[in-house]
Amino acid sequence: MNNEVYAAIALALHEHLGNNVHDAEPGIITINAYPTQWNGYVQTFTPRP
Repeated sequence: MNNEVYAAIALALHEHLGNNVHDAEPGIITINAYPTQWNGYVQTFTPRP
């Protein structure tokens, strides 16, 4: 077999055994409003004719 197959098998075993590094996340999503031109208050209304 060639080296690519060995590398793929080694990477699959590495991932399967949980040796990949991830940050521990608390499961809380925080959404902060950030004013831009897309969600600006002035641009949400159409002008009167």
